[in-house]
Amino acid sequence: MSLPVLSNQPARPQGKLYLVQCRGGSDKKADGNRGDTIPICNALIKQNWFCEPVFYSDAEYDKVRELLLSADGFIARINPGTYDGVTQSKVDGLFREIASKGKAAMAHPDVMLKMGAKDALVKIRELSCGMHDTYAYYDIPTFKETFAKSIATGVRVLKQNRGSQGEGIWVCQVKEGQSGPVTGKTILDLQEAVDNHKEEKPLDDFMAFCEQYIVGENGQLIDQRFLPRIVEGELRVNMIYDTPVEIIHKKPAEGGISATLASGAKYVSYKTDDPMFENLMKDFKTDLPTIMPVLGMSKEPLPLIWTADFILGPKDDTGKDTYFVGEFNCSCVGITQQLYLADEVATAAIKVTNAKRKGIKVGPVKIPCSIQ
Repeated sequence: MSLPVLSNQPARPQGKLYLVQCRGGSDKKADGNRGDTIPICNALIKQNWFCEPVFYSDAEYDKVRELLLSADGFIARINPGTYDGVTQSKVDGLFREIASKGKAAMAHPDVMLKMGAKDALVKIRELSCGMHDTYAYYDIPTFKETFAKSIATGVRVLKQNRGSQGEGIWVCQVKEGQSGPVTGKTILDLQEAVDNHKEEKPLDDFMAFCEQYIVGENGQLIDQRFLPRIVEGELRVNMIYDTPVEIIHKKPAEGGISATLASGAKYVSYKTDDPMFENLMKDFKTDLPTIMPVLGMSKEPLPLIWTADFILGPKDDTGKDTYFVGEFNCSCVGITQQLYLADEVATAAIKVTNAKRKGIKVGPVKIPCSIQ
């Protein structure tokens, strides 16, 4: 199958955007671009906007900066921390500067940081998609004091901030057969989501082991109540700006809790208007206008392309399923497998950029019913 070719730019474009990516990395095709880069650019060109990819590196900082200053905004397509010759702090600093000049940032680096950080789950805990008994640990003394109490209440999940693919996500519970209050010598049954392996450790030893997740840059641990229905899988809602476009059921391998492909999970796609998920979508759409304010980013729009992963909770008083967010992701989410969405990404990008140019709040983007 031949790779797409960048279309000719319009003679009189209505606006100008650059799609910023980096050379190298496992997300690139034979032409050096991400699989969805040229389709997104071409979709913007089709709507009479200038758009072309530009490659960032520290050595080309000044060149990229000049290009972005000449445009109305940018679409960031950089997977943090994965490219040679690229310093993430310099990229973020550049994007912050461009955004401060009134350009549309899709997404602003602070949005990526705050939405992608695990403590977003603490900030949303009062929304319908959040769990009220969720805690964040930023220092070791607080962790040791509070986790020793929370583990006594039942099964808990600890999530490190820096991991991926289930690394550093532990399901923790007091081993059966132990009596009396929980102490540092209490034995815990532990299971890590990265590969579903199990361990046993005294509480003090496990907390000492977890100190590595708190120390260092962006270190933190999130402590949540375990939802037993995780064995039924996670539900990923794929989003274009404020519009759900797809629901993916990620079913763990038999006997496991991890929903990663590497662990053997199976993925099934559903339309967002599937009656099976009516309750999920109703509550999530109610929460959407509140998410950026509770994350402390009320002046920024929702990301252009992002996802929310939900876990099934207990049924409510009417017998309907409940759902809780386990993670947000807006860091270079791809649509390579859904290239038919490129036009909708372009429409959303234009709306966000025009709103930024006019200094107005962005409204919903209309997505055709045929893809809902």
